[in-house]
Amino acid sequence: MRILLTAVNAKYVHTSLSVRALARFVNTPEVTFAEFTINEREEDVLRAVYGFHADAVMFSCYIWNIEYIVRVASSLKKVSPDTRIVFGGPEVSYNSMYYMRKYGFLDAVIRGEGEETLRAVTEAGFDTDGVTFRREDGRIIENRDRAPVCDLDSLPFPYTETELDEYKDKLLYYESSRGCPFRCSYCLSSTVHNVRFKNIDKAKRELALFAAHGARVVKLTDRTFNADRKRAAELIGFLASLEGDTQFHFEIAADIIDDELISILKNAPKGRFLLEIGVQSTNEKTLEAIDRRTDLDRIYDTVRALSGYVHMHLDLIAGLPYEDLDSFVRSFDDVMALRPDVLQLGFLKLLHGTKMRSEAGKHGYIFTDTPPYEVLGNAYISYEELLRLNRVEHVLDRYYNSGAFSNAMGYLLDMADSPYHLFEKIASHFEAEGCFDIGLSRDRLYSLLAEIFGCGLFKDLLKLDYFINSNNPSTPKWANEPYDKTLLKERFGMIEAAMERGELMEYRGMPLKEIIKHVQAERFSYDVLGDMERRDNVILFDKKYRRAIRV
Repeated sequence: MRILLTAVNAKYVHTSLSVRALARFVNTPEVTFAEFTINEREEDVLRAVYGFHADAVMFSCYIWNIEYIVRVASSLKKVSPDTRIVFGGPEVSYNSMYYMRKYGFLDAVIRGEGEETLRAVTEAGFDTDGVTFRREDGRIIENRDRAPVCDLDSLPFPYTETELDEYKDKLLYYESSRGCPFRCSYCLSSTVHNVRFKNIDKAKRELALFAAHGARVVKLTDRTFNADRKRAAELIGFLASLEGDTQFHFEIAADIIDDELISILKNAPKGRFLLEIGVQSTNEKTLEAIDRRTDLDRIYDTVRALSGYVHMHLDLIAGLPYEDLDSFVRSFDDVMALRPDVLQLGFLKLLHGTKMRSEAGKHGYIFTDTPPYEVLGNAYISYEELLRLNRVEHVLDRYYNSGAFSNAMGYLLDMADSPYHLFEKIASHFEAEGCFDIGLSRDRLYSLLAEIFGCGLFKDLLKLDYFINSNNPSTPKWANEPYDKTLLKERFGMIEAAMERGELMEYRGMPLKEIIKHVQAERFSYDVLGDMERRDNVILFDKKYRRAIRV
């Protein structure tokens, strides 16, 4: 049986770990895989999949791609009726009968971890553990679950040498463990009750391959990377020692990070690690309701200790039990007070198989009938209030998480009584200007912020951000400054003086007429690179290397 494993990724830069892991495990020429993105035209994906002439096409299904896959799979069945259509993945594993009954074109669903099940299917067909399938007489059979893979060391490395070279600029995924020790009621990982680890030496060898091939970013899919503290410290220390610029991104529980690991992380090469830390809420009653046992004070201490050393994303979830709008505002302000590099504001999804979904009635949840099953309201927060949070999330991503307004936003946050209300003020201006319904250029984002707060020191800080992050050589209109011919002439001497001080050394030996293509000078009324006092000064902006240099 020729099998095509099919992944529909969220973005072109992503790669699919699941289809690679399955294909490498089965290790037969009869099983191959193909990757697409959700932004491709469905007819193009259909044509490509059809061109494989596979006996069975298996799709990897998630909440964000299932509807796209259903449309492609339905069309594939029409043009190739003898092809078996099979779904797998987290979206269908916990409600396989629902999908089998709803979609007559669907021949089978592979539930849970797929390696052993796929091998059994290739050897004996679909009537095997871990599969729900449709018999020739139309009856749907749901076989018993298959146990998860016990020995992760039996799983081969999912990438070939060629792929590591070809995809080094894409986002690559790797797992060194499966399962999670925690039981958060909204999370599918809570349904897998035992944590299994790869042998640490095997994990080191495989992770080293990414760095050796110059991979840009490797995201580990381990649900809690530091579930075993000793193991995590050894692995992170090893990753910190690797040559090259590969960044490793993983989720950690910040409240169980000890001083040893903090020290390792602080001494790692800059940019080597990206930590994702789930806070979700700072309301103790909410945390108890979602079975999340966490030490908030320890999280705060850890984040403060690592701030400036490691890039950190902190997560909040809107729509959790007992979290009304006022409570969420407090959670938002508590987390923003830590000034993470990114604050990810997510909205609760009631996923099939989770305790939260089974208890939806207890908290008065209403949510979308179709994926991603996002909450529309509950007994504590209304749809209107969630819309307000959606608007805040929109401006938060653009002005804070983008990093393109760091000086201006840092100033505003220092001045704000409530970070949440600061972003809500920006969101209100967006709404008044009709900006939520249109695409906005980076220049327009700067001008919108200038319209709200643009005077004095803030305007100079916004200018600083603008010239560091923009390739536009013109002074923006919102800066309200005349064209300065004198500064253009003086720029040559400023550049030469900077190079004599040992700055702009990347341009040493280059003619000045070439250097000025990359370096421009701007006047400021405040010392934005110093004490912030009112003082006329000039700053050189190196557009190529995104830096500001005091003259």
